[in-house]
Amino acid sequence: MDKLILIGVISLVIFTSCNRCDCNEEYNDQITYKKGNKVLYQGVCYKAIHQGNGIEPGPWLENGNDIWEICEK
Repeated sequence: MDKLILIGVISLVIFTSCNRCDCNEEYNDQITYKKGNKVLYQGVCYKAIHQGNGIEPGPWLENGNDIWEICEK
């Protein structure tokens, strides 16, 4: 039973840490971002849901944005 609880706690920690929105890197239009990359742009954290470059983060499907979505904690 103790092992089961330990496995549950470890799984919860891993799941939670993988989905955090830690945006320490500023957006750079010269970088090709891959799915899962996170950037900070105008004070908002965005997560790439597709690969691409040169597309400024912003509202989904506005101004050609088909790469970025707001990363929510």
